[in-house]
Amino acid sequence: MSQIDTLESFFSETINKMERQFTSHEFFLKLLHNHQPEYIAALASYSDAMPFRKLHCDLTHCLKKLDGKSITVQQTNYSSRDIFGIASTTTLWRKK
Repeated sequence: MSQIDTLESFFSETINKMERQFTSHEFFLKLLHNHQPEYIAALASYSDAMPFRKLHCDLTHCLKKLDGKSITVQQTNYSSRDIFGIASTTTLWRKK
């Protein structure tokens, strides 16, 4: 099982802990907070200069697989602050 698969196995649990609407950034923080060893292992598996960016891109692809099932996209390019507090855009989700 890959590091991403391991993190993806926690998605349902993490989604259940989210507010009705949430951003991808909020989801990443909740996942990181509740599964720190697995999140750090996933980051360490990248030999990329920007492992957070790469990991979050991969996690977003996993979230998109749930669109129309347990969550739905409300808005793309939604203004948000990333996990470092930097102004950015992300996806806004809503639980079904």
